[in-house]
Amino acid sequence: VEKLGGQVSVSSRLGEGTATRLALPLSMAVTRIMIVEAAGSLYGVPMDMIVETVRVPRARIRRIKKAETFVLRETIIPLLQLSRLLHLPEQQQQQSQGEDDAAVLVCHVSGRRVGLIIDNFREGMDVILKPLEGVLAGIGGYAGTTLLGDGRVLLVLDLRELL
Repeated sequence: VEKLGGQVSVSSRLGEGTATRLALPLSMAVTRIMIVEAAGSLYGVPMDMIVETVRVPRARIRRIKKAETFVLRETIIPLLQLSRLLHLPEQQQQQSQGEDDAAVLVCHVSGRRVGLIIDNFREGMDVILKPLEGVLAGIGGYAGTTLLGDGRVLLVLDLRELL
């Protein structure tokens, strides 16, 4: 535990019992994420924010004033483009992904549901989330980073800050 930067302490009180305390650094927190594609890049979204994933026919996407929405089980869900939220350049839709459907992450953020339009869904995985450090620490919208099995660094989004 100490090699990982943590501590173990044991305290005992006569007639009350013994308490063992394990303190691990926040960098050892395991988080379940879903990997998604947006504007040709990969990002992680914490699973505890995701309600469901759906493919929405573009014909079902409606505009209400300036906002895009769709109806999911009799509930109007506002839609946002993840690439726009991240200020990424727009990419051409790939024909192979079916331009008639939008890949949507339905998320529960701050008591409301919102749909994030992404390029594609990827796999879910358990990761060790490392907080952003140095000059990156002040950047909003990101919960931290993690390392993928192939050595690439993945940015994990903080949807509460991003939205």
